[in-house]
Amino acid sequence: MFNVAIGAVLFVFSGYIGYAVGSHYRRRCNLFVGIIAYIDSLEKGMSFLQSTLGELTENFISEKKDDLSSMLDKYLSLLKNGALTKEDCKRILKTRLMNGYEQGIFAEMLFSLGKSDLDTQLADLARYKTLFAPIADSAKQNYKKYGALSFKLGILAGLAAMLLTA
Repeated sequence: MFNVAIGAVLFVFSGYIGYAVGSHYRRRCNLFVGIIAYIDSLEKGMSFLQSTLGELTENFISEKKDDLSSMLDKYLSLLKNGALTKEDCKRILKTRLMNGYEQGIFAEMLFSLGKSDLDTQLADLARYKTLFAPIADSAKQNYKKYGALSFKLGILAGLAAMLLTA
């Protein structure tokens, strides 16, 4: 009876680990898709609405509760305080979902926003969009490949552990 309980605990634990790994891939994919959507929103807002950076960012993150919206909310508070440095941008982007290179690019983008004229700004946003597009595509492919597979493998590993302990 004790072996069955240990097997059940191992089954649940393995399933949870598989779910956590799949969740990581899903959150990473959503983060980069959101970054590209934010860049699109900035491009449209700057060229057509000609709103301020703070207003555009507030409109983008309203009613969202994901990782990107929390990063942009911290960025918005830095904008409102007026003390925006590149190190502050890097600090608010610390997450396991992005590697150092990706954090550096995104911090550079956030730091450069609002520092030049409209045409240069739109050209920079297009450049950042082309930098993030392959990263987002890779994140989508990894989520499709490994996201669903990790949960299934976690369940299978749990079943195997349950069979071995029983």
